[in-house]
Amino acid sequence: MKKYSFITLIILFFSLTVQAQAGQHLIPIKIDRTTTDLNIKQGEETSFSFQLKKDFYYSITVEQKGIDVTIALKDHHGKTIQEVDSPNGRFGSEKIVFSPDSTNYFILTVKPLSESTNSKEGLYSVVVQSPPKKLKNISYKALQQDFDILKNAFIETHIGLWYNTYTQFDSLCNVQKSKIKDQMNALDFYQIIAPVVTYTKEGHCAIQTSEETSNYIRQHGQYFPFLVKILDKKVYILNDLDHYKTKGMSISKINGNSIESILEKFLTIEPADGYNMTSKYRWIETAFSKYYLRFFEQQPIAFDLELVNPKTGEKINYNQIPALTFKQYGKFVAKETKFIPNYNFKEPAALKIDTLNSIATLTVNTFSTNSYPGGRKGFKEFLAKSFQNIADRKIKHLIIDIRKNEGGAQAMEDHLMSYLVGQEYPKYKYAEIPSFTYSFLDYTAYRDKKSRDDFEKELKAEFYHSTDGRFLDLPGKYKSDTPQTNYFKGNLYILISGLSFSGGSEFAALAKNYTSARFIGEETGGGYYGNTSGFFINYTLPNSKLTGRIPLIKFVIEEKQNSIPFGHGLMPDDEVQPKIEEYLSGYDAEMEHVKTIIKNK
Repeated sequence: MKKYSFITLIILFFSLTVQAQAGQHLIPIKIDRTTTDLNIKQGEETSFSFQLKKDFYYSITVEQKGIDVTIALKDHHGKTIQEVDSPNGRFGSEKIVFSPDSTNYFILTVKPLSESTNSKEGLYSVVVQSPPKKLKNISYKALQQDFDILKNAFIETHIGLWYNTYTQFDSLCNVQKSKIKDQMNALDFYQIIAPVVTYTKEGHCAIQTSEETSNYIRQHGQYFPFLVKILDKKVYILNDLDHYKTKGMSISKINGNSIESILEKFLTIEPADGYNMTSKYRWIETAFSKYYLRFFEQQPIAFDLELVNPKTGEKINYNQIPALTFKQYGKFVAKETKFIPNYNFKEPAALKIDTLNSIATLTVNTFSTNSYPGGRKGFKEFLAKSFQNIADRKIKHLIIDIRKNEGGAQAMEDHLMSYLVGQEYPKYKYAEIPSFTYSFLDYTAYRDKKSRDDFEKELKAEFYHSTDGRFLDLPGKYKSDTPQTNYFKGNLYILISGLSFSGGSEFAALAKNYTSARFIGEETGGGYYGNTSGFFINYTLPNSKLTGRIPLIKFVIEEKQNSIPFGHGLMPDDEVQPKIEEYLSGYDAEMEHVKTIIKNK
């Protein structure tokens, strides 16, 4: 009894200390217990307190149910550790993953976005989940039910039926479903169902491991301690490690698994638009260690490597290279990427002008409004200032670099196009959704009648039921931006890559159709003929708890006759890819290629 009272006093003391330091009322919540639905209004902020243990990985999830919120994790002094606002609107999850360096109390704050487009009031729930010691087994019947739910959702939304016939898609589903066994865990099931998602050939389609599985992997998983680059289907290591001289070497085997078998597996679980491969390779690069852990070994103590020196062809073997924990791997990535030229972009967009050679280089790394100060307005102000600068200096050659542009908000690409064309243009042949409502919404944020009504209302604001039975975009909904008076009239060059996706790839397609631009690099990751995106339905399968998203709006570009194969991205006029030594040294092969073209004009 005395021991219980003492513990209670400690908890009370910490709770009061946190509350006093934060200067606000705190609601205590229990780990692994989802709160009931809570109401919140614009202008309000609610704070929760809970204790987290040192080096344990927790996922903190706020499920939005009709209102768009921002969440922030703070320490017991009230200092912000992480703040999150995903671009998923009024429905779906806001998530923070966190592992404290010491056991302590922490605070979570939830507040609605103060925007006119947001709801005045709505519901949300909160859960803080700890990592499990082992993954639960799931019955054969339950896994079959999850499989059928997702398959039927894909068919109902026509996902998988743009580049496949129903017979092809059904056949693949039957093969994968036959692999289900009784008492599999959610990770086993993920390995079976992920190839189905990939087979849809929709790059915006996604599936993720369950929260339980993610927590388990973060806590117990062991990671491959190298960063990689894929060039010409070969996987190169980008870093040395301790006394192991591995930088620039190509991988031949990892723990006896050939690199060909590893890549083959990864390619079956990385979705892309149509038959595109370049986006797959670029995304696999950044997820290589994560994918290896999921599909080959969850807890390897060490790695045996067979490497090849690309200059001499000599084979090199390194044995027992220690694996990294999730926390170690995160620190390793943060450290090593600082030394790799252009691994990540540091600013959303930039303009550089070489007056001597009359060259302007406009880099647009993203169309996400969240990345620009002032959002869409900030992006427009940046372009206005940039193109005025280009006009004032009478620049003859403009290079636009979208090699890292994976898209963002709708119509950002149109505003950039408005500085490159002299007249409006037809953007889409059409945009289409399958319906205004769907039978699988019970497994999404649209479970109740009010949210479904809001969902349908939102779709009807953009689409109508046409006389031919299709659900098409309202006239004038998706149109090109008004051309700028100072649009660029000189020589245009556009750098593209497998990461040029979604809005980035769409910009490339529009520039191909309506300008005389010359494209340099590799095939864009996004489909030239369009993509399915725009509006996403996030789902959670009821038994395995796998989560994912289904894109709803099929955007079909008003294409031109330019011999681009169906199901592919925009092909470059000049295909250029760096050698591994060029990439590691920071030599920009694509950019230098363009400068050579300009010099020889």
